[in-house]
Amino acid sequence: MLQTTVCTFDLNVPYDEWVRKFDNDDAPAWSAKGIKVIFRGVSKDNPEKAIVVVQALEDVLGKHIQENIEIFEKNGAVMSTAEPSLWSWESTLLRDK
Repeated sequence: MLQTTVCTFDLNVPYDEWVRKFDNDDAPAWSAKGIKVIFRGVSKDNPEKAIVVVQALEDVLGKHIQENIEIFEKNGAVMSTAEPSLWSWESTLLRDK
């Protein structure tokens, strides 16, 4: 089942630096594992707080994060502050067909 993960976390580098690394260094690995980045942004109230929204098959993202946590931290994400929430949806249109 496809799962959407919404995760907020602190940054220990400026957002522009983090997002450049996220988009350039991390993107190939996300894509190779079928992880689709829906949105990434920075809090308007706190420039040291970021959000990422991704979609992937169940359990794919968690495994990817475990395998790459050191890289994420090196790129500026404070993983100990990560607050993920998991979401899934079932379209009633698809269910009724």
